[in-house]
Parts: sequence; C-alpha cells; structure tokens
Amino acid sequence: MDLRLLEAEPSPEEREAIDALLGDAGERRDLLLPALQAAQARIGFVSEGALSHICRRLCIPPAEAYGVASFYALLALEPRPGRVLHVCDDIACRCSGANELCAELERTAGPPGNGGRPPNDAIWLRSPCLGLCERAPAAFLTVAGPAPMERSVAPVTAKIARALLAGETPPLEAARPIVPQSGDPALRLLARAGAIDPGSLDDYKAHGGYEALRQAFDLGPDGVLREVLDSKLSGRGGAAFPTGRKWEAVARQPVRPHYVVCNADESEPGTFKDRILMEGDPFAVLEAMTIAALATGCERGFIYVRGEYPLASARLEGAVREARNRGLLGSDVMGRGLAFDVELR
Repeated sequence: MDLRLLEAEPSPEEREAIDALLGDAGERRDLLLPALQAAQARIGFVSEGALSHICRRLCIPPAEAYGVASFYALLALEPRPGRVLHVCDDIACRCSGANELCAELERTAGPPGNGGRPPNDAIWLRSPCLGLCERAPAAFLTVAGPAPMERSVAPVTAKIARALLAGETPPLEAARPIVPQSGDPALRLLARAGAIDPGSLDDYKAHGGYEALRQAFDLGPDGVLREVLDSKLSGRGGAAFPTGRKWEAVARQPVRPHYVVCNADESEPGTFKDRILMEGDPFAVLEAMTIAALATGCERGFIYVRGEYPLASARLEGAVREARNRGLLGSDVMGRGLAFDVELR
C-alpha cells in the first residue's frame, strides 16, 4: 500500500513503548488501539510522532489511525500532564453530589483541564459514566510514565481528589467487589461474586465452576444448541433476540473461522453488572465463552473491556493465564479435542 505518512518522529520513550508492544508484528491492524494506548501510557497523550510511528509500523493510513485515536475519550491527541484525574459527572454520580464535587474542585484546584493550582504535572477533567454507579461519585486516575498506573477511586471526595492531583497514590481496590445481596440463594448470575476468591480457579471449581462445560461436552454441540433454544434465553439488548437462534446461525455457517465476542463495554449510567461479574467471577465469563465456542465451532474469543475497568481487566487477564495453564483454554480444552483461546481487548 502506498501510504502518505506524517513527517513527525516519536520521542525515544514513545518509540520504545510502541516497539515493545508491537515487536515484529508486521501489518497487524488489530494492534492499532493497543499501540495508541501504549504511547499514551508512556507520555500522557498520543503525539503526532507517535501516531506516525504506529502508522508506519502497522501500514495504516494516518487518517484512519487519527479517527480511532480521536474516538476514545481516554485518549488525548494534544499535550497534557502525565497525571489525569477523570471525575464522573454523569447522572448517577450527579445524584450523589458530583456537581458539588466538581464545583469545589474548580474553587480549590482550578478549572478542569488547565492544571489549576496543583503541580502543573496534574489536571482533572469531567468524565462521562465510569461504570462505578453503586459507589458514586466516582473518579478514574491515570498516571503516565515508565511504570504507568490506572486506578478507579470511588466514592471520591474533593479532599481525596486534591490529594490524588498532588501526587498521592490511592490504595488498591478491595479484594472483593461490593455485592450487597452476596450470599442470597436467589442470586444466579452473581451467585459467586463476593463469595469466592476471584483469582482462584480451585475456589471457582469448589463452587460448581466448569461443571457446566463438562455437561456441554457430554451433550455435544447440537445438544447445547438444543438446550439454549429450549431455555428461551434471550439477549439483554432492546431486541431481546433469542440466544439459541443466534448461536445456531453461527454454528451452521460454513465459512471459517468463527469467533466469540464478549462485549463488556457497558457505559450507560446505572449499568455495571458486567464489571461486577468480571471482577468477582472472571472464570465464569471464560467458561461461558468456551461453552459458546463448543456449540458454535469458534476457535477464538475476544473480550472487549472498557478502559475505565482496570480491576476487571486485571482479574480477567489472571483468569485467562490460569485457565491456559490448567488446560481449560488452548489447543485441547479439558482433553476433549476443542481448540479455543481468549484474548482481552
């Protein structure tokens, strides 16, 4: 392809971060977003030089890369400090005092985006929903550099926000998510969230984990499709499309490969069930995707996770590694001949 690339060059730090991610990837267009994230995590924004280097490495037109970079709220194309506090002012947080919080920050830390009175290497910005509605008001801290950091902070106060802008590091989030009805026998989707160690495959198995996949192997693909159709399980979207019909259509499609895509990008205020599930029961997500793969003949799965969900991403990454190590993902799942693996994006 004949590309007209930008003339700007990346800084040594940007080049190092991008090349460390891409390695010898070649024309891997699917690595565009991770490469943009790597550049920003190193210096705090995506410079023209970084954008040019990514386009050159991946053979992507700059206009296309710019379109992606400018779409995501967490990516910045103009210089800004390495420490940024995103303060949610969406409806759930407004109901919990976000407007008053932002007004207090404007008085004491300066207007959003200009550095204000804290050190000029930190700014705060108003943010759309961060998916932490049950702990509102919420904030999301990003710190760029050689050891970048992302941390959700909720509930947040003006005092905590000013401390974060001044350079303090927030404590790690609680080991287990808050599920007020934890232990309620009526729970189904969130039955294990808050009741098990989300990082332990053995704990997951002790609470019934991977029994459904064993049953699915015994039923076979057609049997699983029949069960899902008979259950009348439907999608959670407005169309409420029957899940079994969707799976059956994929299974009968002769064109290969097939993929399972788990869309965990929930950003509507008041919607945070996906985050609770990923943080509190990540192996359940992988087991369910593997059952879908068995039924529909999928070789690979992708989980799309919001950038604002660092704990969910970390828990899922740990679960994927452990599942691979224990033969529950990979070339021969459970020794039953299924080849299926999962990648986070």
